[in-house]
Amino acid sequence: MNAVFTIIAKNYLGLAGVLERSVRKGSDCDFFIFIADEWAGAELPASHVLIARDQLNISESSWEKMAFQYNLVEFCTAIKPACFEYLFEKRQYSKVIYADPDVYFFGSPNDIFSQLDNACILLTPHLLRMQPSLKKDYPDHLFLLNGTFNLGFLGLKSGETVSRFLQWWHNRLLDQCYFDNDKGMATDQKWVSLIPSFFTPEELRISLHRGMNVAPWNFDERELVPAAGGWMVIERGTNAPGDPLLFVHFSGFNYMSFMKGQTDHRAMALAYSDYDDMLTVYSEALKQSDFEKYAGLSYSYSQFENGFQILSLQRRIFRRLTDEGLIFPHPFSVGKGSFFEKLKMQGLVDPSRASADKVTNKNVRGFDAKLKYVHLFFRMIQRVIGVRKYSMMIRFLRRFFSEENQAFLLDKEAGKSFK
Repeated sequence: MNAVFTIIAKNYLGLAGVLERSVRKGSDCDFFIFIADEWAGAELPASHVLIARDQLNISESSWEKMAFQYNLVEFCTAIKPACFEYLFEKRQYSKVIYADPDVYFFGSPNDIFSQLDNACILLTPHLLRMQPSLKKDYPDHLFLLNGTFNLGFLGLKSGETVSRFLQWWHNRLLDQCYFDNDKGMATDQKWVSLIPSFFTPEELRISLHRGMNVAPWNFDERELVPAAGGWMVIERGTNAPGDPLLFVHFSGFNYMSFMKGQTDHRAMALAYSDYDDMLTVYSEALKQSDFEKYAGLSYSYSQFENGFQILSLQRRIFRRLTDEGLIFPHPFSVGKGSFFEKLKMQGLVDPSRASADKVTNKNVRGFDAKLKYVHLFFRMIQRVIGVRKYSMMIRFLRRFFSEENQAFLLDKEAGKSFK
């Protein structure tokens, strides 16, 4: 009784379908899609597509709080332990694999399930090779921020050891599943960097299989070599023996562009010609999918009940105020006494339908010209207050301008403490 599952918002149903078909080509295991979103109107596309809110052992109050305080990625990862618990406890599976929806299996998941015969927890590191200092798409320090292991994949075997792990993990993700470099958090992923010190080698297996979790952050260390029926993955630049390619994590790609044969990636600058044929396989799988059918669906928890977009700032202020003991039972509501009303009274709502959270220095027109004025402003401050006080000021402002520390804009009492 083995299963593979993924977690999505409803707009990624087509992408999850691509993952599902790749799994079914190599295994007769069961497959589940948990939708961390609301679903209205038409029937669900299949019986193995589950609305997480209806199935998981998470109370209504906790669900609403988590859905509000977390953005989409944070929320989907925060419910991962509860999904594992559902499959182990309600469905009685013995081995379960989680895979992000942008994973694609080129080999059989059965080869991974077999690795759980002699372990309870199976992890894959981001990197498998120490490299000399050189220009890379993903500098090593990023993994100090994001964690040793990539949680786009996780394999678990039912038992007391895994029950303890899931309870520990779930308790932390209820409230601490953010992207927050200053606090050392990277959603569900960074927490798992701690577990090698919690479990014995018999309980925890850290896989050094080069064909597992091949991804843009390790393309530079893993070379694809054609083999019968697929590819072998070897250490780049060597003739060392390799491992069969089992699955690739297509993280960070533009999937609409992928369907047109263009492999646009938000971080990769270096080209690896040995990956061209493999990328083409995934591109063709996307073209044959119904990715476009669902891609335009909006995430239910991206807005208040009146359609106003929820900003990251508002989510983190909410999280800070609940930490201070203020209770907003239905954070998405807009009625009297609601969190929305409190925001509105302080001028902290934005009627724009476009989220400001997607604005970056890369998509603001004329950003470099605007930056010159910012530099001029701070240069003037430095000359007025002197370099010593300027140094003190910028160190203070770095912490002060965290979104949670802006809770004083809504509540004076919250502003009395500084985190």
